Amino acid sequence: MHKSLVRAIAPVLFAVLLLAVLPGCAVKKPVADADLAAPPNDAARQTQPESGALEGSAPDDAELLADGQALEEPDATELTPQEQQALESDPGISFELDERDTDEVRAYFTYYTHKGRKNFEIWLKRSERYLPYVRRVFAERGLPHELVYLPFVESGYNTTVRSRAGAQGMWQFMPFTGKKYGLHVGWWLDERNDPYKATHAAADYLTKLYGDFGDWYLALAAYNAGEGRVAKAIARSGCDDFFELSQMKQNRTRAGRRLYYLPQETRHYVPKLMAVIKIVRNLEALGFEKPDWSGPDAVASVQIPPRTDLRALARQLDMSWDEFKAHNPAFLEAGSHPDKHSTVYLPDEARAAQATAWATGKGFKEFTGYYSFYKVKSGDSWYRISNRVGVPISVLKHYNNVSSNLIRPGQVLKVPGKGAAGLTAERIKKQKGTASSTRKSVRQLAQSRSNYVIQPGDSLWAVAKKYNTTAASLAAANGIGLKTTLKVGQRLYIPDQGTLAAKQTRKSAERAKTSISYKVKSGDTLYSIAKRFGVTTDAILTWNNLSSPRIYPGDSLKLYQ
Repeated sequence: MHKSLVRAIAPVLFAVLLLAVLPGCAVKKPVADADLAAPPNDAARQTQPESGALEGSAPDDAELLADGQALEEPDATELTPQEQQALESDPGISFELDERDTDEVRAYFTYYTHKGRKNFEIWLKRSERYLPYVRRVFAERGLPHELVYLPFVESGYNTTVRSRAGAQGMWQFMPFTGKKYGLHVGWWLDERNDPYKATHAAADYLTKLYGDFGDWYLALAAYNAGEGRVAKAIARSGCDDFFELSQMKQNRTRAGRRLYYLPQETRHYVPKLMAVIKIVRNLEALGFEKPDWSGPDAVASVQIPPRTDLRALARQLDMSWDEFKAHNPAFLEAGSHPDKHSTVYLPDEARAAQATAWATGKGFKEFTGYYSFYKVKSGDSWYRISNRVGVPISVLKHYNNVSSNLIRPGQVLKVPGKGAAGLTAERIKKQKGTASSTRKSVRQLAQSRSNYVIQPGDSLWAVAKKYNTTAASLAAANGIGLKTTLKVGQRLYIPDQGTLAAKQTRKSAERAKTSISYKVKSGDTLYSIAKRFGVTTDAILTWNNLSSPRIYPGDSLKLYQ
């Protein structure tokens, strides 16, 4: 190789080797990678808010989309001295980490105080009704005060906004996560839209995430992207600092560009919240009208019976339907849940008392939109009627209390409305799924406790006779059917056999464990302790009979290894 060529490329080779040996978490801003991966005009855009929705949480500025104004990239607006002072102010974040000012924080701060100012004013006004309640709940749960501003980022304090990914409500719960944290998501009721119940669910979820990660910035990232995705990013990158992790890229590429460990929305999620906090703490200096957050931190509510006609209730309370819906955005139809009591929120205690008297007394009116009637015609069949009314055959039979496939002209059938039909179909499916899940669980348990290996010539009846039990009992204990063909080498659990050996095995396993007593130090979290000793946070909670991941310096924890 020519000497001059070697001299020319030597610095480049040295830089590449240096980058290869540097620890991942030490590279806070891989500018070189960004320049290599991005088109010439894209470097600036990476530090600006982006529009659109990403899977896992709210759309990026869902409320701007809901208000009909897409989030635009901010221009190079010069900040006034007052705005610059507010941007540089201490947000007072009690997340036990130093405040990080980033280009993303500046970008969102500039946007919300200029191009997005009108929408931010709408958010502030809308928050007057709910923020006092959120503040009280979070204070009672010991959560950082700054988290009461998280709905600004999620939804702009809009109780009914829906993301393109399917997240719903003020706290932008996905259906699975909402159900996991106690919210009903169904045909007649979607409690993700209930700002009060959803607030308690959000407090539960945030508490759990902090217990998992021991760091509020990572917990917030997990709230946006899901705990699995953030945990995987930490494991793959070897970095557990949010701000450094958000700048790191994988070795994988897409369309010629290296991929970040965290999705773009998640990388900007925490900076967006920090920008919101800085604005809220400096509203007067920035010229915003300060909202009235001195309102009540409780809400009047009443439990109403199943099948309540909600329009009739609204009329009884001298409320328009729109006014009633504004207080009760969780109801999807004009009737309450057909099978369970529902919570109704009202402007004051007087109306709550009036609603209780109406719903439980002679004034109660049942909602009639749950079903209609169909008269069977000549040539009809269950299949044809099912297609015509859009209701599954199993649901039609259930509502009409029949099991036969026979049907006759002139017969009148009850046809449930879409909500009730969906509810019943879901219940039938759940019952079948529960039975299947139960059998699977029994099989798994039987395998873990198995104490007999099938020999040539064995059958369920032969094994049952050998151990003085019945084939039916043996099948039930193993989650299999009476006609199941047994295979040589298959393992079965035979109740009351091998019990002593199993107990001895368990005692030996317990003796093999090493018990450790650990005293909690300042700065410790359940997550950091679990990581240090190679165990799970759930295991520590179980060993110490803890119901909450909160621990304090001086606490003594029992650990096993």
